[in-house]
Amino acid sequence: MRFQKKAVITVASSHALHDIFTSFFAPLIPLLSEKLGFSYATAGILAVVPKAPALLNPFFGYIADKLIIKWFLILSPLISILAMGLLGIAPSITVLAVLLLITGFSGAIYHVSAPVIMRAVSGNKIGTGMSFFMFGGELARTLGPLLIISAISMWGLDGTYKLIPLGIIATTILYFQVRKLPDVRPHKQKDNPTREPIFDAIKQMKSLFIIIVPMLLFRAFSKTALTTFLPSYLVAQGMSVTKAGYSLALLEIFAAIGTLMAGSLSDKFGRKRIVVLIMAITPILMYSFTITAGLIQMILIGAMGLVFFASAPVFMAMVNDMNSNYPSLANGFYMMSSFAMSSIVSLLIGYWGDWYGLKITYQITAILSIGALPFALMIKETK
Repeated sequence: MRFQKKAVITVASSHALHDIFTSFFAPLIPLLSEKLGFSYATAGILAVVPKAPALLNPFFGYIADKLIIKWFLILSPLISILAMGLLGIAPSITVLAVLLLITGFSGAIYHVSAPVIMRAVSGNKIGTGMSFFMFGGELARTLGPLLIISAISMWGLDGTYKLIPLGIIATTILYFQVRKLPDVRPHKQKDNPTREPIFDAIKQMKSLFIIIVPMLLFRAFSKTALTTFLPSYLVAQGMSVTKAGYSLALLEIFAAIGTLMAGSLSDKFGRKRIVVLIMAITPILMYSFTITAGLIQMILIGAMGLVFFASAPVFMAMVNDMNSNYPSLANGFYMMSSFAMSSIVSLLIGYWGDWYGLKITYQITAILSIGALPFALMIKETK
C-alpha cells in the first residue's frame, strides 16, 4: 500500500489542532496557582487529572475497533477546545479539575483512534507516518504556549475563552478534509476474514509491552518534569512568566523536529538503534541542564526537546508493527501505559518539588532516567 501524503497531513493536522489547546495548562500553572492558591503538589495532581481517563484506553480502543473512527478526528478536538478555553475563568480548583477531566476523556478517545487511521494511510512507511503524527502533536505544544501567552498578554487570564471561536473555525475547516479520509474499520483491514481471538491478540502484545512499559516509566521522569514544570522551574530561577512560556515553546519546537526525524530514521536504521541512542543521551542532557544557565541552558532546552520526545513515534511504530486484528486496542494499551506512567511521575515530581525544590528534583529525574537503557537493549529488531 502506498504512502498517502495528503491523508497523512490531514491526520497530523488534526493532532496539531487537538494538542494546541490541551497544551495550555503547563504555561498557566504559575498564574493559576497564584489565582487559586495551590502548591506544586496540587499542580502535579491536576496534571494527572486529564491523564486519568487513559486508564480506560484499552476499553475505548476495543470499542473503536468496531466503529468508523475518522470522525473522532473532529469531535475530540472540538470538545477539548471548549474545555481548555475555559481554564482561565475557572473559579475554583474543582472546576479546573472538571475541565481537565473532560479534556482527558476526549483526548483518550482521540489518541486510540487517530494512530490507527495514520497506520491505514501510511502504507509500508509506518514509522514515517507516526513521525508525521507525533510532529503534529509536538508542533501543537510549540504553538499552544505561544498562543495562550499571547492571549493572556492581550486579554488577561480571564480572557482565555476568547480563543474558543478560533478553535471552532479551525475545526470546521478540518472537517472538509477529514470527510475525504477512508472509512477505516480496523477489522475490515484484514484480507483474512477469520478474526484473531482477542485473548490471542493480547498475548501477542504482552511480549512487547513487557519491554516498552518500563521504558515509558523511566523516560517519563525527565520528560514529564520538562513538559509540566519547565515554566515553573524557570520562574523559580528568576525568569518572567512570559519568557518561561517562550522557553517551553522552544522545547516543543525541537521536540517537533525530533519526532519528525525519529520515525523515519527507525524505518531506515531499525527501531532498537534509535531507542538505545535516545535513552543513553537523555540523563546526560537532563543533568547538564540543572547545572547551567543563560545561553547554554537554552541550547540544552533545544537539545532535550530534540531527544526526549523522539522515542514516541518509534514506540508507536513498534506497536503498529505487530499488525494485530485489534490495532485500536493495541494503541489503547500503549496510550494507557504512557499516560499512566506520566501520571505517576507527575505526582512524584510535584511532591518532590515541594520538598526539595525543582532543581534537585530535576537532578533526581536525570538519574532515574538511566533505568530505561537496559530495557532498550532488550528490544528485538524486526523487519
